[in-house]
Amino acid sequence: MLNKFINKDNISDWIAPIAVLILTVILLALNIYLGIVGILLFTITAYNAYDVYTKKQEEFKDYIDTLDIAFEGFTKNAVFNMPFPIVVLNKDSQLSWYNSKFKEMVKEKNSLIDKKIYNVIPEIEEEALFNEEQKFTLQYALRTYEVHINETSEDLKSPMKMLYFVDITEQERVFSNYENEKLVIMNIRIDNFEEINTNTPSERKPLVLAEIDSIITSYFHKYGSLIIKNENSRYFAALYKTTLDEMLEDKFSFVERVRNVSLGNTLAPTLSIGTGYNEDSPRQNEKSANGALDIALGRGGDQIVLKTGDEIFYYGGKNQATEKRTKVRARVIAHALSQLISKSDKVIISGHKNPDMDSFGSTLGLWYAAKTQSKKAYIVLSEVTPAIENLYHYAVKSIEDLEDSIITPDEAFDLADHSSLFIVTDNHRANSVEEPRIFEKTDTVVVIDHHRRGNDYIENAILNYVEPYASSASELVTEMLMYMNEKVEINKVVAEGLLSGIITDTKRFNQQTGIRTFEAAVVLKQHGADTSIVNSLFSEDLETIRNKSEIIANSEIYDGKYIFGYFNHDIDESTLIASQAADELASIQNMLASFVFTLSKGKVHISARSKGDVSVQLIMEKLNGGGHRTVAATQLDVSLDEAKELLKKAIKEYSEEE
Repeated sequence: MLNKFINKDNISDWIAPIAVLILTVILLALNIYLGIVGILLFTITAYNAYDVYTKKQEEFKDYIDTLDIAFEGFTKNAVFNMPFPIVVLNKDSQLSWYNSKFKEMVKEKNSLIDKKIYNVIPEIEEEALFNEEQKFTLQYALRTYEVHINETSEDLKSPMKMLYFVDITEQERVFSNYENEKLVIMNIRIDNFEEINTNTPSERKPLVLAEIDSIITSYFHKYGSLIIKNENSRYFAALYKTTLDEMLEDKFSFVERVRNVSLGNTLAPTLSIGTGYNEDSPRQNEKSANGALDIALGRGGDQIVLKTGDEIFYYGGKNQATEKRTKVRARVIAHALSQLISKSDKVIISGHKNPDMDSFGSTLGLWYAAKTQSKKAYIVLSEVTPAIENLYHYAVKSIEDLEDSIITPDEAFDLADHSSLFIVTDNHRANSVEEPRIFEKTDTVVVIDHHRRGNDYIENAILNYVEPYASSASELVTEMLMYMNEKVEINKVVAEGLLSGIITDTKRFNQQTGIRTFEAAVVLKQHGADTSIVNSLFSEDLETIRNKSEIIANSEIYDGKYIFGYFNHDIDESTLIASQAADELASIQNMLASFVFTLSKGKVHISARSKGDVSVQLIMEKLNGGGHRTVAATQLDVSLDEAKELLKKAIKEYSEEE
């Protein structure tokens, strides 16, 4: 009970009464009369102490009340005079209260009480008031607001929301300017400068080159950008991101104008452009631009590649690549590869997963090249697919030690070390090699491929020989064998394997075939390749022929110019059957491209073919696939119906871009 009156804050007021109480107890023990006097004194002092305590409590209460009133007035004044609009909504999103700034913001003279916020500001969507972040961005009356939401407890009878409208227009303008004025670096190269210089009459050369130069420089000057001519065939440009956006909107029209230059030149000039932006420094932007240009050239040229961080965007590349390889480059690459083989303690060679004749044939050629230098050489092969089955059995039966040199991916990983040479052929994608883990164990990597370069290419290869103008990896390997050693005699079976690879990828010399392709075939023939044996390697059983016939019989035409085929069986030969059926469907009159769907190891595989007017490579790239303009493929982890819809969407996007 005493705790109510006596505490550490007022103990001094009660010292006298307590002392008198103690004295009274003593006096009562000594003398009753003196004790009575003590009781009277205690009563008087206790009353005085209580009176003082009561007055202090009243004074404190008055102080608190005064402070509460003052603070309430301050709070109300602060809320009403906030420098930004505020509105209070009831549970039905109706306005219960708003300050003058809000009224100024919506420019409304009449009362807004009980009106729904969506009617007052139609730009506010109902879902925005219930998002987890408790804020949203609003574009209203040419201003940008960041709207913060403050909610009262849901336990209350009438829960309310208070919205604070913070004007961030200036902040957004500054950020937009920052983004728009980011530096963009462009490297521009005339793809076929040497060919134009060689094939144009001498009196017309200055006119052609001057016209190309005028088109390029005037285009960039029109946008106020820096453009410098480094060499006859190379330009360097610096511009703002906002200018790049305008050029994208314009679809880089100067590229088409350059292509249309015709002043005595027999070849149409084409440009490859690498663009780098949004990096940490101008130097990094330049590196990205150089990398993007390499990718553009690796994809056949005549296109624009934009690189920002890990993202890569492609524009153009719809025309068939023209052969621009030189034998000098093939000789240099062959010599460099020969030196790398001689310095390595072992050579590990890998084609791509689900190998075809070109993949296995080119690995066979590289294995033979390493063996001629007395090196331990291994071919990584996870499975003998139906596509290579005939060649595989013929080769291991005919070539001594070959079967012992063919190892599984796990065995290859165990064998690999820092002194190993890892050669990847008919593929440049890190995730498509038979054993990607080998990259972790060796830095000496060589890439030999003929496919147009995609996003997930193998980086930091010590030797990179990617020639999209070549018919096949087997063609490239054949040339390299010719130059690695003048006295080299290509094994007859190896020659037949390489010829099989060339025949596979050229569709029996009907597609992607240049002069160098026939030269390679002649070399292989000279080294004993028997065409009758090669033809026998392509023989098919009756069931395969029936399956292809089923696909063709049940095919359907899409959009009047594309034909779809379906093989709804997940068997070992499904991808081979699909690719062969796609070849036959593509030859149908009035069809621009064929696409055959099949199941392969639980996924949907699409084989795509075209006659050249449509780039199936660009279509397949939209589905994370790739290949060549006329031959491409992809694999999707979706249902067949979903894959069909995704392909239709990709075709539509390609057609719109075209």
